Amino acid sequence: MGSLPPLRKYSIRGASSRDAFTSMLAKQFPDYVIELGPGAKEIRAQIGFCPLDRIQLFYGRYQSPFRFRARDSRSFMQSFPLRGSGEAVCNGIAMMSSASKGALAEPGAISFAPAPIYEDLVTSIDPEALLKTLSTLVGAPAVRRLRLELSNFEARPEARLSRGLVKLLVEELDADHSTPSPVVLAELEQAILVAFLFGNRHNYSDLLGGRPPGAAPWQVRRVEEYIEANWDQPITIEALAVVANASARSIFHSFKEHRRYSPMNFVKNVRLKHAREMLSARAHEMSVTSVAFACGFGNLGHFASDYKRAFGEMPSATQLRAKGGARC
Repeated sequence: MGSLPPLRKYSIRGASSRDAFTSMLAKQFPDYVIELGPGAKEIRAQIGFCPLDRIQLFYGRYQSPFRFRARDSRSFMQSFPLRGSGEAVCNGIAMMSSASKGALAEPGAISFAPAPIYEDLVTSIDPEALLKTLSTLVGAPAVRRLRLELSNFEARPEARLSRGLVKLLVEELDADHSTPSPVVLAELEQAILVAFLFGNRHNYSDLLGGRPPGAAPWQVRRVEEYIEANWDQPITIEALAVVANASARSIFHSFKEHRRYSPMNFVKNVRLKHAREMLSARAHEMSVTSVAFACGFGNLGHFASDYKRAFGEMPSATQLRAKGGARC
């Protein structure tokens, strides 16, 4: 994550005091207690907190022992430790959280006791948003309560995709440009929800793992038409499911079968095409960074590499050639 702390733009000033730390927690947990460790008079911590539409991101760097308890947590959570370890308990099931694998939590009673030196990122996921995503994936309302399978948690490796997506989201939030791209934020939030559902065992995992019914070629084309018409807006799996009248899993399966690429690959290619048109326009005065941002690319390095892979040259080369033509 680099030398600077993650979520540095969203740091809680004065979080070295117990009052600042506990006031932030009070907004998230209706009933909680914090027990200071032996010899500790306050929680020495650096805290970052960023609420988004469907998830909330927490960053914490702790330098004093404590135990946090909440009797009625209302979110699904996944931690991604960066340094140190800790013990988490969710609804009576204990888990160790370390740099190789973070703990999970579902709504209910939770507690966490980090080591004296501990640093992590935590995603807190809105249950309604997660259930909506699950229903979209399976193509039917999820009528049963979503329950995580935590009994053999230690035996399963961490889903690395989730950690990678959270890292990308934090990089977007910490980027030098003043306002993160709402398109990128919305699509990364969605990807994190999908990765959570596929990467962690729960009572719907078998249903998600089965072969989905295929969507017809006309449904695939309808999805492509929708993407082409809405390329500059967040493309959600919920919208694609409505457009195709099929489950999201059926859409992704049929894209792979009929097109040999995913809907999100198609989204990226359409956006790259529009970026090239903008950079090639003689009268266009936008910078490469501005074009990337306008076309839904938050990370300039990723945009440049994707652009070169698609068109055989860097975005700056396309822009330079267009400017040269304007002088002739």
